[in-house]
Amino acid sequence: MKQRKATARKRMNMVMCEVNNAIILAGGRSVDFRLRKEDAGLRLFVHGDFNPAKRHDLLSVAEILSPPVRDPALVETYWELTGDMLQIGNSELTLVGHMLDSAEVTVGEDQVDMELYLTF
Repeated sequence: MKQRKATARKRMNMVMCEVNNAIILAGGRSVDFRLRKEDAGLRLFVHGDFNPAKRHDLLSVAEILSPPVRDPALVETYWELTGDMLQIGNSELTLVGHMLDSAEVTVGEDQVDMELYLTF
């Protein structure tokens, strides 16, 4: 269990990095994170603003973070290949989408709210 918690913490760091990058690239000037440790995992709450002209980018992020089918084998394979040396980009955001156990993303006109969950 100790190893699973350590892995979950590393993965949540990647989630935070990728989500932050996506919001900043969409013209965000403010991103707030609140991380809560729960009995079975980590829950991340994100609130940020973005340029309204880039709203479609955040709608794409919402889709990427909530794939119709999550593939844990994909995550294990790529995580082991890349480890902590992942480069920021769209393919890593796709990996994050498969890594999460749940994602709720609400995209407004110029604000985005996310609740992302990763189990131990």
